[in-house]
Formats: sequence, structure tokens, C-alpha cells
Amino acid sequence: MSRHPSSTNGRVGHLAIALMVVAFAALSNLCHASLNAYEPFNYSSLANGTNATAAGFTGQWTCGSTPSVVSGLTYTGLPVADSALSSGSARQFVSLANSLSTGTKWISFLFKTSAADPGANINGVYFPNGGTGLWFGFGLSPYSPTQGQLGIGSMNTAGTAALGAASLAQLGLGTYGTTYLVAIQIQFNTSGTNDTVTVYLNPVANQATPGVAAAGSAAAFDVGTITGVGLNVQGAGSIMVDEIRVGDTYGDVVGYVNIPPNAPTGLNATSGTNLVSLSWTAATGSPTGYNVKRSTVTGGPYTNIGIAAASSVNYNDSVLGGQTYYYVVSAVNGAGESTDSLPVSATPILGSPAAPAGLATTAGNAQVTLSWAASPFATSYTVKRATVFAGPYSPVGATTAPTVTYIDSSGLNNGTTYYYVVSATGAGGPSADSSPVSATPVGPLPFFISITPGVNITWFASNGVTYQVQWASALSGPNAIWNNLGGAITGNGSTNSVFDPVGTPHNFFHVLSIQ
Repeated sequence: MSRHPSSTNGRVGHLAIALMVVAFAALSNLCHASLNAYEPFNYSSLANGTNATAAGFTGQWTCGSTPSVVSGLTYTGLPVADSALSSGSARQFVSLANSLSTGTKWISFLFKTSAADPGANINGVYFPNGGTGLWFGFGLSPYSPTQGQLGIGSMNTAGTAALGAASLAQLGLGTYGTTYLVAIQIQFNTSGTNDTVTVYLNPVANQATPGVAAAGSAAAFDVGTITGVGLNVQGAGSIMVDEIRVGDTYGDVVGYVNIPPNAPTGLNATSGTNLVSLSWTAATGSPTGYNVKRSTVTGGPYTNIGIAAASSVNYNDSVLGGQTYYYVVSAVNGAGESTDSLPVSATPILGSPAAPAGLATTAGNAQVTLSWAASPFATSYTVKRATVFAGPYSPVGATTAPTVTYIDSSGLNNGTTYYYVVSATGAGGPSADSSPVSATPVGPLPFFISITPGVNITWFASNGVTYQVQWASALSGPNAIWNNLGGAITGNGSTNSVFDPVGTPHNFFHVLSIQ
């Protein structure tokens, strides 16, 4: 397929600048390098013969079947506007005001297929060229009920009937029903063959470079002269396409601006209990996020305390009440940070810490180990115990923050269940008690011994623990009959022994810790 390197590229450049100024004044006050075409789908409905109104497009839409205009797609950091186009069958396409045939061009768009499995159907975006042209989308094998192979391929671009595609490069499995930002770089070869097509899936928007590795490429395909953009749905399923952009650089097609955004306005601070809630008006100039800054002195200096996403104009700051705090917010994008907003102040109410959460216990020998999550603004914690779930609970110990563990060994009996709560204390006073938990201390586990009659029965006896040696004539699981051998023995912290002179029927022995 031939192309003409000496085409009206100069006139295209002048037209692109004019179109950019008209089409993007509302979208951004900042300058893009060169955006040749932008289709935000600002239609209330779209049928065959509808005039193309987007900057950089011309003529009328050609529709094999009437598509739907639906709610627009979004992507983090990408400036978006208006609606999206949804196609469930056949083809819809529109012409570019200036064809693409030389140099390096970038095309980006938001793309989403229906959540249902389209199987082997070819559903995607194609680029008419009067013959066999470039296609991107779902439908190349393999595919499953939830995932399908994304890829680039070639297809016959003539007519309004949906057609299949031949694979050029598979890009990996994609998820049905997920929104993708697709950025396609086309490096035209002026000899007419071996153009290089590179695809980036979900790159970083509002930056000068994609920020991710290429999903795949094809370097031996004649893209031809691209005259337009179209949607192709062959068979089951549907696709949504939004925010089609054509430019000379990656930054052109993903909203990149080369100066920082403007400072946020309308910053407001609302005081709560140990809390300040901030809100502001979204900044102009395509911000990708906001830096929230705080000071305890009027006029600063201000320290960054958090980051809010571009889609959010709210931030909650947990602070100790009873004093005044000062705040400013700045906006950021790929080009840098704005100046700070006008400052505001708030004096939150001094309140007690929140009740400790996550109280847990571990039972040991005549002791219980407790742990819990730290409560903001706590200076100490009080551990309380009861022998019934409903209490009353009495203090048994305390820790100083940030310590959030405690070992209770104050007069506990093995085999008795104890209940615990923990409260936090701060400058605002004590918190409510945590939810109760329980633990039952236990002594060392019993063990079984088989010995020759007339030989000492020996074991290591913990100091102060009471033991009882028992014998049985036969082992029959839980139905074994055990008899005491002598009286109870108090451990001495070393090896204890009991001599049994009887022999049969004293055939089996075990040792119990009983206190």
C-alpha cells in the first residue's frame, strides 16, 4: 500500500494547533505539545449520518447498526469529558480530518468489553485505510469465561459488516469488564512496508512517558494510510470506547501538561474530637493528586502529612485535640507542584483515646499473656480482670505507651477461666473498656510412662507445681482406670522420683500436674 511522505504535513501541523486551542480550552488551560484529534463523544445519541463534531475528525459517522451513548469511562490521572460509545454489533467509524501516514504517531483510547465471555468473537477498535488495516481488541485465542487474549491484528477495514482479524501480536490475557487505557505508537516506514506498531496497556497517564513496559509490538506490517477510527463487534458481547486521542508524542494523548497545576481554592477545616476534616475545591490544570500539609504555628513551616488522590477533595487528619492546627493544600501533576492554598486553622476537641482493639490472650502455666492494638494518643493502658464475663473488672496491672503487651501472673489458678478488658488513658482522660476476652491457665501436659516394676518413676518437676503419680493395669483409651500411687508431691525444680515396689497389676503409669 503506497503513501506519500511529501503530503500536507505542514498544513496538518497548523490545523492541529488550531484544533487543540478550540477543543481543549474547557478541558485544560495548559498547553499540550501537539494534539491532532480528540473525540470525547459529546453526543446525546449517534446514528448513521450523524455529523462528527470532535476536533480533528470530519464528515459523518458511518454506522452498520446504531450504537449507544453511555456514561463515560475514567482512568486515574487522565482528563476525561462527556460520554462513551457502546457498540453491540456491526461497525461504526468516522474519518480523521488529516490522515496518518508519516513519522511517529500516538493513538490512545479507553477500552472496555462487556463482562460476558465474547468467545472467539473479534471485538475491538480498528483503523480504516481502504484495505487491510490495524486492529486492537479481545477475541484472539486463548479465551475463557472471564479472560480473553488481548492483541493486535490485521483486518479488512472496508464496509460496515463486522469482520474477523488475523493476529499480529498477542499481548496477554485481559479481564472482561475491566477498563483499559490503550496507547498505540505507530512508527511509519516511508517505504510503505515494515511499520512498527507498539502497544502499552494501562500506562501512567498525565506523564511524558508510559512508565510501563510495552505489552507487545509488530514490526513487519504495512499500517497503510490511516483515514479514520472505528469500532468492530463481531458476534457476542459488546465494547465501550471513550477518549480517543491522536498526537505526535505519548504525552499528547494522555493529558500530559508541561507546567504544574494551579493551587487549590476553597480550603475548609472542620473540627471534631481529636480530628480535623479538610475539604477544598478541585484545582485546575489536570492535577494527579494533592499534598496535605500541617503546622502548629500560624504561617508555618508546613509539613506534609498525607496525599489525597486526584478524584478526592477531602482529607481527615487524626490529631490530639485541645490545640490549634494550621493547614494548606497543594496540587501536583507530572510537571510538578502548585503553590500552597490559602491557609486555614482548626482547634479540635480534646477527647479520650479510643478503646483498645484487637485484645488477645495466650494462656500459660498459672499466667496469661495479653496483647492489643495501640490506641492513638494513648499514654498508658490499664489491664483489668474478672472471673465472670459481665464483671465487675478490677485493675491487675498497667503499661506505659507504646507498650501493648502484659503478662498477668497475679494469683492465677490453673483450670480457672479469667476474663480481661483493657482501657487506654491519654490527655483527654480514660477510654471505654475494650471488648472482653477470656483465658484459662493450664499446667504442663501429663505424659505416659511404661516402666519395669520396682524401678523409680522419674520426671522433671517444676518448682512449686503439685504432681500426682497414678497407675493402671491396662491401657484402654479414655476408659482406662487410673489409681493414685501414694500422695501428691510438690515439685522441687529438678528431677523428682517415686518408687513403686508392687509390680503387676501396676503395669502403666502417668504423672499429672494438679495445681
